[in-house]
Amino acid sequence: MRNRRAFGMLAVIVLLGQAAVNCGSPAPMTAGATPHGSPCATAPPHPSPSVPSVPGTPGTPDTPGTPGTPGTPGASGTPPASGPAPGPTGEPEGTGRWGRPVVEDGFERLDRRVWGVYDDPGGEYPRVPEAVRVSDGALRLSGGFYGGADMSGGVGMEHAQKYGRWVVRLRVDRGAGYSAVALLWPEDEREPHEEVDFVETADPRRQVVPQFIHRGGGRADNRMRADFTTWRVVAVDWLPDRMTFWLDGRVVWDYRGELIPRNGPMSLALQLDKVCDRWAPCRDEHTPPFVTMHVDWVKVYRAPRG
Repeated sequence: MRNRRAFGMLAVIVLLGQAAVNCGSPAPMTAGATPHGSPCATAPPHPSPSVPSVPGTPGTPDTPGTPGTPGTPGASGTPPASGPAPGPTGEPEGTGRWGRPVVEDGFERLDRRVWGVYDDPGGEYPRVPEAVRVSDGALRLSGGFYGGADMSGGVGMEHAQKYGRWVVRLRVDRGAGYSAVALLWPEDEREPHEEVDFVETADPRRQVVPQFIHRGGGRADNRMRADFTTWRVVAVDWLPDRMTFWLDGRVVWDYRGELIPRNGPMSLALQLDKVCDRWAPCRDEHTPPFVTMHVDWVKVYRAPRG
């Protein structure tokens, strides 16, 4: 099991060379511009007590674990708590040449200097701060009913940069009606729109996980097949001439086409989106009261020089 305290008690921001870009409080995005919505820095309330979930058995890159059983919601409709994160770390090879991370968060708390919290209950993909919390050293984004409405949550990192490596350790509960997304979003939303989804799974079983590169009207895609109900380490390297996608320390997609983003800096967003359309199944009678995307840690590196 990884020693979470190796990260320090809070998120660590290390400035290497030039200063890190901090875009301040995220500004709302134009409605309908993207399925991923916009962040807004509104602090989530203290959750009510809840009955813990029963964790599944940890997996390895070659041997999937077994999913846990869902817990019950708390007294005021808060999602169940979860225990600490077991399983492999699986970082990409060659990490040493990337130097030290410029942002590293082990989620001892939700550091509002690092993350903006989505607050758009009336949006196409409704999200509320109540769906975002940190417990047992992990970020939890939970889809479920809040005030009688089916909604979910997400966060966006304040730090943006052009080129680099983004690494996330996560897992996702089973359940139809929610899509777990880890993506890079452009700081400058000018056309052509650019977006990189290195995890986007609406599969209720979390076994098929697509990846997308968007630029203007163009799209390139890949499919990962792995059990994402167990802890996985996903990463994307963005360089001027290529994008490399990693799963548990192995390359799963090496893209060198014309859709590589080049407009400007991008930032990390983590989202659990409520979905119900021809591409993503709706919530059904088998969906647990709450479906959670769990994030153990995040690291961001600048691209190596030369």
